[in-house]
Amino acid sequence: MQLGQRLRLIRKENQLTLKKLSQRSGLSVPYLSDMEREVVNPSIDTLEKVAQAYNISVKDLISGVERLGESSNTNYPEGFQEFLEQYETPYGISDDWKDSLLKVNFRGRRPTSPTEWLELYLYLRRILSPKEKHR
Repeated sequence: MQLGQRLRLIRKENQLTLKKLSQRSGLSVPYLSDMEREVVNPSIDTLEKVAQAYNISVKDLISGVERLGESSNTNYPEGFQEFLEQYETPYGISDDWKDSLLKVNFRGRRPTSPTEWLELYLYLRRILSPKEKHR
């Protein structure tokens, strides 16, 4: 399932209109519509607002969403393979975390360097697993 499909499904399951979701999330109706139609790729901050509107976690919000790109390392976005080579073992980055990282933007865009991917990973760990102790 694509992210837009998942967002629409959750909205319909909650019997909400885009207008009502807009009121709950603070996001505009056109932007929410663009997210569902996959015209825009929302940032993690935006996904957090939507998740809060549903009173669920971002992890639950993106659960079941397919990874962006193929599973082959040659199709990873810029800087991602280098990020994995440097940080996968020291941080114990699981396949679930890799999938989550590939689904979101950070600060309005996709990371392009290993350092930016690490920043995104640490940020997601902090908001998705706040009770875990991080390195």
